[in-house]
Amino acid sequence: MPATGAEISEREDCSLCGMWIDLYMKTRHVVTLEDGTVESFCSLACTAKYMKEHKGEVKRVQAADFETTDLIEAEKAFYLEGSDIPGVMSYTSRLAFSTREQAERYQKEHGGRIISFQNALESIERE
Repeated sequence: MPATGAEISEREDCSLCGMWIDLYMKTRHVVTLEDGTVESFCSLACTAKYMKEHKGEVKRVQAADFETTDLIEAEKAFYLEGSDIPGVMSYTSRLAFSTREQAERYQKEHGGRIISFQNALESIERE
């Protein structure tokens, strides 16, 4: 049965591009601002753009662990960049993992390099 307008409007969407978050649970990010505002994003690419627009206002950034979809602190995440897993809102994939071991396991199978959250943000700036 097709979804009604009410069901569709209840789906959370990316605060920047509007894509439905439930389709991107493995790459989603959540930003909390100093004033308590919480915004969700489909990808690190959208998160980085939002953070640039709200420089100085960001209190916390969480990322979905690609393997479990649990939210983790982005600053502590290990990002696998440039693997053969398709990127979201970017030609270059950037996937967050809670442990280096997880990231290395995916790296062995899919290629890419393991970088920090800060390095991932800087890489996006260069795109």
